Amino acid sequence: MLRTLLAKDFARARRNPLPWVIFLLAPLCVAGIIGFAFGGHQKEQKISSIRFALVDEDNTIVTRFLRGGLNQGSFGDERRSDVPLEPVLLERGPALAQLNDSQLSAVVIIPAGFSADFLDGKKVALELIKNPTESIKPTVIEEGLGILTAGLEGLARNFAPELAALRDVLDGDPSLEQIGPLLTQAGQKLRSLGPVLNPPLVGYTKAGGATSGNAAGGSGFNLFGHLLLGLAAMFLLFLGGLGMGDLHREIELRTLARYRTLHVSLTPFLGAKVVFTGLMLLLCAAIILGSGTAAFGVTWHRPLALLGLAVGYAFFVAGLMAVIVAWIPDQRRADPVRSMVSLLLGMAGGCAFPPEMLPPFFQMHLMPLLPTHWFASTARAVEYGDAATAWLPVALKLALLGAALLALAAGLFRRHFAKGGRA
Repeated sequence: MLRTLLAKDFARARRNPLPWVIFLLAPLCVAGIIGFAFGGHQKEQKISSIRFALVDEDNTIVTRFLRGGLNQGSFGDERRSDVPLEPVLLERGPALAQLNDSQLSAVVIIPAGFSADFLDGKKVALELIKNPTESIKPTVIEEGLGILTAGLEGLARNFAPELAALRDVLDGDPSLEQIGPLLTQAGQKLRSLGPVLNPPLVGYTKAGGATSGNAAGGSGFNLFGHLLLGLAAMFLLFLGGLGMGDLHREIELRTLARYRTLHVSLTPFLGAKVVFTGLMLLLCAAIILGSGTAAFGVTWHRPLALLGLAVGYAFFVAGLMAVIVAWIPDQRRADPVRSMVSLLLGMAGGCAFPPEMLPPFFQMHLMPLLPTHWFASTARAVEYGDAATAWLPVALKLALLGAALLALAAGLFRRHFAKGGRA
């Protein structure tokens, strides 16, 4: 009997696949729009080089030293595939002209008086003008300047007397006899700081022992994958509504009434609908995540964990939608309720945007109670957080909640029919 009921449900879905296709395409489209708007194309994350202009309006020995540092070629060791730099020394006017023509990613300006203010212990600033048509490369320049300014601040705090003496020397006609003692004094101070600087006493370790990226897959954060996991949690609710909402058509077409004339128990009929919905949800989840790999180059490093979470989540979605159908047998009244519940659970669970954007009250008291948040946060943690994240308890909790909701739906159906409700 189960095979016959499942064949009927799959045949109905095959004859009218449009609603399923719409909710399958929706998370991919939304993830693409948000991802391209805020993160750029996936291929842009593999940056070959960054061309930027360096405008030195101070042109002193200090700024020439800074220019030499920026001309080293990259922000790190090439063996680690860090970003290579292509600085170009220009005047302000030509630099801005090339920036407007999108020939540069950014313009870094060292203002006049920079060296004097720095040697006097005053606050100094570098001017950065970013290309608004690019997303990642100007940000890399900005982060690099942040590291540079932090280093200059540490230098100014620890070597203030030496810098002041250097300023006095540079005001006149500097010679090696004058600069030599200053370099010796600075070298002695650096030698005394050796135990602190090499190796550094300050470091960090991720909770659970992961040191960088994803310990299982060896890959870092992927914006499109992060978005897809949350959007899948939300749109699987809509897809589950299509599956269990098919009960409304069974009632309208009198299929359920004919079934009840031959069978006393509703368990096989409802069980077949749950199995159909669960299988369709797993298939849809595989299509959504697989399409993310094809469209955005997302790599899923722990597919087994994602599969386990998807199975538990499918149970929950089927149970929730069964309760709504049993509670509101009229399809015209149930459809907006089902859509509203799906939307609210998805939004409040932090599926469509970063959970940090929600008010603190939601984050602390409401979000931990939502199954959508259980699934989305655990899936994201498994892929882009700590690889040792315990996903199995979350999957079991979702499955148990789904089983409880299915039992509640069965009780609501029995009460409805016992009161003479139409089947």
